[in-house]
Amino acid sequence: MPAKKQEVSFEENIKKLENIVRTLESGESSLDEMLSLFGEGISITKECTEQLEKAEQKITVMMKKANGEMEEEPFEQK
Repeated sequence: MPAKKQEVSFEENIKKLENIVRTLESGESSLDEMLSLFGEGISITKECTEQLEKAEQKITVMMKKANGEMEEEPFEQK
């Protein structure tokens, strides 16, 4: 049975991306290293996008009705 992939937090992924960008901007890597880092950055970006989409799906806004009951509505960005 394959090992379950441990999910990396959004914050950790952002730190990884920052490090990749710093390395790429330094210009001290070989072309092969830069291409590898770029590919890793794309992969991390996709994972971050998925994490944000999952979080957005979980967000709900509670609106209080006039009679005092709570009404749950999906979160909408403005």
